[in-house]
Amino acid sequence: MRIFLTTSAIILLISLLTMQGGLTSCTKDHTIYDTVTVIKNDTVTVIQKDTVTIKDTMLTAEILSANQWKYQVYVGVFGGDSIFYYRGGTSNTFNYDNDYIEFYNDGSQTGFSQDANGYSHLIKEWQFTNPEHTQMTFKWYITSSSIYHSVTWDNIRYKNKSIMFDEYYHDNYVNVNVHNQTVRIPK
Repeated sequence: MRIFLTTSAIILLISLLTMQGGLTSCTKDHTIYDTVTVIKNDTVTVIQKDTVTIKDTMLTAEILSANQWKYQVYVGVFGGDSIFYYRGGTSNTFNYDNDYIEFYNDGSQTGFSQDANGYSHLIKEWQFTNPEHTQMTFKWYITSSSIYHSVTWDNIRYKNKSIMFDEYYHDNYVNVNVHNQTVRIPK
C-alpha cells in the first residue's frame, strides 16, 4: 500500500509540474488572426489563408513627444518612504494630479515638466539608450538651479496609449534614492 501511495504521489507531482510548465509559458504580446477568403470562379473555389501578427508598439520619439504625460499609477520608494498614487484613488499617499512631463522632438532633446507642487523643471539630453527603445535617460533640473537628477526609465512598454516603466534616480536636492514603477497616460 505504501509503494502505491508513494508512486501515486510521484506521478501526481510530475503531472502537476508538467501542466504548470505548459500553462505558464511566456509569450510576447501579440495576436494572430487567421482569415479565410473564398473566391468563386465559375466552378473553382480557392481558399486563401492570411495570418496577421500584431506586435507591441515600440515607444518612439514621435509618440513620446506627441503628448504631455500625466501619472495614472505611481508606486515607489522615495528615500525610505513608500509612495502610492492611483489617479482618482482614495488611498493615495501623495497627490500627483497636477504632475506632468513632456519631451520635445525638435532636435534639441529637451523637455519640460511640472511637479506635484506646481514647480517647473527643465529636461535636457533625453535619449533612448538601446535600439529597442526600452530604456532612456535624461537630466531633470531642479527649478531655477544647476542641480539635476540623472533619471533612467527602464523596461519601457507602450501599450493602450500608456507608457509603463521603472524609473530610478538619485535626488540630488534632498540626497535620497528614488525608485518607482509608473504608468503615464496622455494629459
